[in-house]
Amino acid sequence: MDFPNKILIVKLGSIGDVVNTLPLVNVLKSECPEMKLGWLIEPKSYPIVEGHRLVDRFIIYQRGSGIAAARRVLEEIRAFKPDLVIDLQRILRSSFFTAFSGCRRRLGFDQKRCKEFSWLFTNRKIPPRDPSRHMVLQYLEFAGYLGLSYGDIHFSLSISDHDREVAERLLPGSFIDEGFVVLNIGAAKPANRWPENRWVELSGLVLERTKFALILTGGPQDTALGRSIAELVRNDRMLNCTGRTSLKQLGGLFLMAHAVVSGDTGPMHIASALGTRTIGLFGAADPSRTGPFRHRDLVVSAGVACAPCGKRSCRSMRCMDEITAEMVFKKFSGQKN
Repeated sequence: MDFPNKILIVKLGSIGDVVNTLPLVNVLKSECPEMKLGWLIEPKSYPIVEGHRLVDRFIIYQRGSGIAAARRVLEEIRAFKPDLVIDLQRILRSSFFTAFSGCRRRLGFDQKRCKEFSWLFTNRKIPPRDPSRHMVLQYLEFAGYLGLSYGDIHFSLSISDHDREVAERLLPGSFIDEGFVVLNIGAAKPANRWPENRWVELSGLVLERTKFALILTGGPQDTALGRSIAELVRNDRMLNCTGRTSLKQLGGLFLMAHAVVSGDTGPMHIASALGTRTIGLFGAADPSRTGPFRHRDLVVSAGVACAPCGKRSCRSMRCMDEITAEMVFKKFSGQKN
């Protein structure tokens, strides 16, 4: 087929999914710079890619805002007039916008990799491949389908000088001079959260065995947990920054950090995309699909028989609880298990 003049990417989802879409964005625009690229996205993920130099137009859909909001989004999509819509989200919600986009060429995953019958709403499919491959690589299959090649994989996640300066103002001077490690304590899915006592234990090991300070990060929903961990550790080399940064300011912290420790959540993917050494803690989630792409060798898992199960929540949480602080510290410090 002729290469499209305008492509719309439908990737509404989570922060991590959006970050992992960036290599595809980079290939599409680097190989075809004259092509206009649009992106249908949700407000929760938009801030991390806002102003991205390779995306010509963002169309923002506020989920739960009713029929009027959906109609407005469809009007924006049709005004953009894409020659090709790529549905990376593969759920019914994304299928609605794909199907009614007014675009004749609608490209999606093969049936096996789709959910909620979303494969019915695309009229072109990429060839079937292993669904356990990392999502960055699965998204890049769309570039291959369009005849584009790529070598090194780039995220090009930009953090402005201003965001970095705002992040730096949160820190005592000693943290910058001696270096610090970020503990990103939150996760949207309960099954991806490491227990509070484990964070406390890891904090003790880092503070006792290294010169590094510690910064706790997370969203507004993690502030109570951050306060609790800070009170239990009680050390002036720990700073609780949960709920105090935007996504890009969080990226500014990550750029200055020696390392980031995190469960499978959006900030983990931001840290890895920026190139900061990222230790990912994995239980229910499958690190082969959603691990920190640049740091898959730094993933820590307990190896329990039931993991990875892919569940959102779990009654026992053995898979996360059995990841010990010593296991994480060994990975952090480069020791052999």
